Amino acid sequence: MGIYTVELMKNGKAVKRTEAQGSDVEAAKVWGPVRIPLGPEPPEGEWIRVTHLASGRTSWFLPESA
Repeated sequence: MGIYTVELMKNGKAVKRTEAQGSDVEAAKVWGPVRIPLGPEPPEGEWIRVTHLASGRTSWFLPESA
């Protein structure tokens, strides 16, 4: 549990940003359902980046609509 910065990314640039509390998966759901992908962040397309404010650890997720 913690506080996270949640960014909606499009082609490597943040187009929307907010903060959320909970787990990284709960934070990622701030704009709707997400899928948990495997591998590194994609260089293009749309995804959600979640950064834990205290540790700087990041996770990424795909919006269900993507």
